[in-house]
Amino acid sequence: MIVERIAHNIKIFREQQNWSQQTLADKMHVSRSTITKWETKVGTPDINSLVKLSNIFGITLDHLVGTDTYHNELLKEFKRVYGSKNQSFDDEVAELISYIMTHPELKKQILRLKNLPIQKQISIHRLLADLIDEIEQV
Repeated sequence: MIVERIAHNIKIFREQQNWSQQTLADKMHVSRSTITKWETKVGTPDINSLVKLSNIFGITLDHLVGTDTYHNELLKEFKRVYGSKNQSFDDEVAELISYIMTHPELKKQILRLKNLPIQKQISIHRLLADLIDEIEQV
C-alpha cells in the first residue's frame, strides 16, 4: 500500500512541475529507468532518495510517502491556489461540483483529459480558454 502511494505521488509531483522522467532523473542524479521503476512500483526509492525527492519537490517526507493524506493536502493546496476573495472556497467548490453533476459528459471528458500527458493537457487548457474567450465575444 505505501509503495503504491509513493509511486503515485512521485508521478503526480513530477507532473505538477511539468517535468519529464528524464528531468527528474537528472535532478536526482539517477537514470530515467530508475524513475520509471519507482513510478511503476517495480522498485522503491531508498530513504536517501526519498529525502532527496521531498527536497526537490519542496514537500515534506510525510507528504511524499502518503502518511500525510494526499487528499487532505490536495484540498488544502487547491484552496490556497484557487480560493477566491469574492466567495467562500466551499461555495466555489460546491458550484463546480454542481456544474459537473449537471453535466455528466463533462466529467467523462475531464477524466479523459486527466489521463493525457501533461503537455497535451496544457494544450487543451489553452484551446478551451481561447474557445471560451471567443464565445464570450459573440
